[in-house]
Amino acid sequence: MWAALTRVEEPKKHNLTLLQKLKLYDGKTLPGFTQDNIKELRKEAKREGMDGISPRYVQDKLSNALVSEKNHGCISPFLVLNELESGLRSHSLINSDDQRKRYRELIGIVRQEYEDLVKNDVQRAISADEDAIGKLCGNYIDSVKAYTQKEKVKNRYTGQDEEPDERLMRSIEEKIDIPDSRKDDFRREVMNYIGALAIEGRKFDYRTNERLHKALELKLFEDQKDSIKLTSLVSAVVDKDTQEKIDVVKGRLLRNYRYCEICASDALNFVASIFARGDTKAPR
Repeated sequence: MWAALTRVEEPKKHNLTLLQKLKLYDGKTLPGFTQDNIKELRKEAKREGMDGISPRYVQDKLSNALVSEKNHGCISPFLVLNELESGLRSHSLINSDDQRKRYRELIGIVRQEYEDLVKNDVQRAISADEDAIGKLCGNYIDSVKAYTQKEKVKNRYTGQDEEPDERLMRSIEEKIDIPDSRKDDFRREVMNYIGALAIEGRKFDYRTNERLHKALELKLFEDQKDSIKLTSLVSAVVDKDTQEKIDVVKGRLLRNYRYCEICASDALNFVASIFARGDTKAPR
């Protein structure tokens, strides 16, 4: 990705970052951009792809990573990025400090993108308990149904009628940036979706609603990350119960996201270090 970024020209007419432009070129979609916009981006960039870091440089740094003493059986993206950055100091084809500075800034963009991907993978692995998500979804739908129909919710344990759980509903909706002013619209949208499925004789499944699924995952992650105590990974002692929970998450990284043993451990330790620094915001 970094080598490609060095060869992409800054957009002249569109309010895009280089990374967003690269993602559009890679087939990703962005709101408000069509294939015609992408053709226009290509047309305005006269020398795009002609300048930038060489494939030979990248190949050499990958070779350095392979034989590095920091290579403990697997080449991590962080090791590769560090090699790419350190080599800029002595790269004979970089003729100015400004160019060297730009390349370092682009490495910073790629590093942040990778960090976000890792945090997202760990978040999804933590919140991959389908039974827990299903239960959370059921509680949310019960409250939304009662709210939109101006009814009460029957407490399944006490049998008492209660007001819809506004705190629960908002804690889920806020995960996908639904403002308070639009909560009624979103809740009606969910109920209309469920109603439309019922008319067709189909049963509602939270996995078929991408926005709600994401909100439920983020909420479950927020609720579970403290009980899993990832921050204990950066300490010398991990109790048995916590270790078992961490092993479950690690197993999901191996099975669901094709991590190897080494990379799964590195990912968990990396995210744990973020939590230890106090950055507990859930990845988006």
